[in-house]
Amino acid sequence: MEKKQKVRAVFQIGAWLAFIMLGYLGIRSYKLSIEKLKTNTCIEEIGTLARTIQMYFQNQRNYGEFNYKQAVDFKLIPENMFREGFKEATNAYLGGVDFFYSSLSPSDTKSAFEISFQGLSSYACKELFKMNWNSNDMSNLIAVGGYPTPTPSGVLDEIYPNTPQDTIKSRNIYKANEAPYIPSDKLDLICNCDGDVCSVVWKFH
Repeated sequence: MEKKQKVRAVFQIGAWLAFIMLGYLGIRSYKLSIEKLKTNTCIEEIGTLARTIQMYFQNQRNYGEFNYKQAVDFKLIPENMFREGFKEATNAYLGGVDFFYSSLSPSDTKSAFEISFQGLSSYACKELFKMNWNSNDMSNLIAVGGYPTPTPSGVLDEIYPNTPQDTIKSRNIYKANEAPYIPSDKLDLICNCDGDVCSVVWKFH
């Protein structure tokens, strides 16, 4: 009788452990699904913003004093990025969105622009950093930077199309044609944030 009770107790413990494990895996799977959904939305948002800004300025000499206020005034930010409960535009992670004009060369200080997405998870940071823009002819991406802290636009100002990659790797910046192929260990270091505090900054011309 005592042996049966021990066997029953072992089975009950095993059942509870299995239940806990299934619950953990279910929660983890759900969180990953939410992460992928928000990240895919961010991908759509940055693509739309880049195209809209480029099209708006295509007949102008440069981007002038372009900044967040102008992006709002010129209605360059999709309405769905002005989410309920927030005064400013946010990305899908409800983090900040920032814009600023940038230099294309030392003598051409306003022919590029930067977009910053802040408040990202480590997962989103990695996926957005290594996006392959080569398939999009309108992207004109110059470089991308990733940071484990909130970082506004402007950090890529002196990064030009002819800047050697070796000189900017230490600053967590990669040229457009190299970012999609960054080694996973380097990407882990770039996007090593605890919580949703990572940032990705893109520079376009």
